[in-house]
Parts: sequence; C-alpha cells; structure tokens
Amino acid sequence: MIRSTVRSAAAALALAISALVPVTARPAAAAPPEPAPAATWLPRTDIKRSDLTQVPGKLAEPSDDGPHPGSETEWWYTHVMDPATRRTFIAMLFTAPVPTAVIFWYPEEGAKTVLPEPTARVTAADGPTVESSAGSLVWDRGRGAYHLRWHGTFAKADIWFDRALPGVTGGPIRYDGDQTMYWSAPVATSRVRGWLRPPGASSRISVDGWRGYHDHNWGRFSVVDQRYSGWEWGVSHEPDGTATLLGGVVKGDGTWQGVVGRVTGRETYGCMSTISLSRWRTSGLFTYPETTTLSCPSSLLATPGGLKGARPGIRTSFHVVDPFVLDSGLLALPESLGRTVPGSLGLIEHIRTLRARLPQS
Repeated sequence: MIRSTVRSAAAALALAISALVPVTARPAAAAPPEPAPAATWLPRTDIKRSDLTQVPGKLAEPSDDGPHPGSETEWWYTHVMDPATRRTFIAMLFTAPVPTAVIFWYPEEGAKTVLPEPTARVTAADGPTVESSAGSLVWDRGRGAYHLRWHGTFAKADIWFDRALPGVTGGPIRYDGDQTMYWSAPVATSRVRGWLRPPGASSRISVDGWRGYHDHNWGRFSVVDQRYSGWEWGVSHEPDGTATLLGGVVKGDGTWQGVVGRVTGRETYGCMSTISLSRWRTSGLFTYPETTTLSCPSSLLATPGGLKGARPGIRTSFHVVDPFVLDSGLLALPESLGRTVPGSLGLIEHIRTLRARLPQS
C-alpha cells in the first residue's frame, strides 16, 4: 500500500527508484497473492537477447561509495530482512534529481507500506557518509561497518551492518540516449544488529541476526526515460551466510546487459550473464515473471584492482514468493520478496517503462 499526502517528486519516490513520477495520493494495493496469468493482449515484458560485453568492475569497497557530483540520478539504498518472518525494512536516500528519503515496510502479516519521509535536504561526503533530516548512513572505520540511523516521521531505527561481505562495483553500463549507470554493493549481505520501530508501531523491535544489504547507484541517467525498457535487479540472502546478486539494464530494443554474482566468505565472483524470464503473471497493465534464470559458463574473481582470474560458471534462478507491484504509469515494478535456494530470502525487481509495457504498432 502506498500512503502519501502530496503529489510531487518526493511522493513519486514511493516507487522506490522513480524520482520524477507523480503518483495519486491514495492507497494502492499490492499484487494479489495469486496473480492471474498474463493477459493475452498485453505483451510480455520479455528480453530478446543478452549482450555479454564485459562491463568494467571490481570488488566493492567503502571508498567507491562516496558522492559523485554531476550525476543526474544518485541514491543510497539499504534493507534489512528477517529470514524467519520475512519482515523487511528498506530505507533510501536520494541526492539527485531531488533530495528525497523513502522507506518500505513489509510486516509479517498485513499490508506492505511505502512512505516518503519528509526531508528538506540530503547531503553526501567522502567517508562515505550520507545525511538528511530523516536519517543517515555512515561508514564507521573503527568498527569496519555501516551504521544506519533513521529518525523520520514514520519510522525510527539504529542498525549496524556487521560481518559484511562485499559485492561488486561496476560501470559504466551504457544504453539508450547516451545514458550511463554505475552500481556498487559494498554490503552484499551481512548480519545486522540493532533495533527498528516500523511505521505504525509504538515500540521497538530487535533486528539482531537479520540479514542486511546496501548499494549505491549513480550516473547520467533517468529511471523514467522512455527510450530504454527498464532493468532487472535482485539480491538473495542464503542460509549458509552467502549471497547471490543480479543487476543490469534492458535496453530499448530488448537487449539485456547485466551481471550475476556470488558472494561468499572467501571471495566474490561473477559474470556477464544470459537471462531467461518465465512463469508470467499480470498486474493491471503490467506483465512480470515469477522466475528469473541467469547463467554463464565461467566467471571472474572480483578484486580491488579489477576482475581477474577464472572462476566457475554460475546458473541460478530467482523466484518471486510474495509479489508487491508498484505502478506509477511511466514506470512499473514488482519490489517482491523472493528466493534462490531453499531457506533463502531476498528481493527481486523487474522494472519496465510504460513504452515497454504497451503493445507496439
């Protein structure tokens, strides 16, 4: 459910990543628990081909996570998830195109909620540190961990992302309209400690032992540009303490260019992957897949100096287990709970622009 009292760019960010899409100031229901099969007259928002051209990359480090002045779009994203109950809290801070803070809350039972947190400014500095009147995310060098403090109107939190395993920093990925996007995931998975007071709650809950994730996107791009088709993204926290990541862009001609990565206690490795979408469902004017399968015959080790050394191939599938679909018109996505292996818990996005979702003449 989206609850908003304003019709503005800030309210639009209740779509999680759309900074320029107005949404109607009324509740919007998530997709039903058992979504209908894809409508025959709606085109599947499928991928036509995979581009395996290597995008530059390296092991993600806090030093990659500072601000990038001149970016048309830039945000810092965090989430914490409880594998036992699926409770999930997401907090995001944007510096561009407009200073914005937004949260998601998925309770164990009841409606999921997305709320823009009032904030007049969001500032970022090397450290890295990102601060606003709603909350902050700071790398603590002494502890060797990220610290999320949230003191917004709708939620409060004090959470440490301990025992973090790093993902990758990649980019630029180049696509329609001379757009460029970079992505860094310095916390692919972690064991978090601290507390959270979620929206509507009168008391704190402990998040000790939950799994945590943090990434950062920036570049010369707009998420609502109608020349490209969208992107695919996902993270799965797996029961053995490892994680699987996916991320990439779907260009205007239906070409996917993106990565799948494995993150373990010993190493991080990944590859430019092929992708296959299946088990199609419909929510309004939007088709989305319940299963996303990625594969490559070999992969590369992520090091601070770049991608070096051969590693095994990867084949994995992300499965939607609890869909939550947001549709602003110009952009639609499921921000859905999902999994890879049994006992895992994560999030999956299948973002598509309006142009990519409608029948083409």
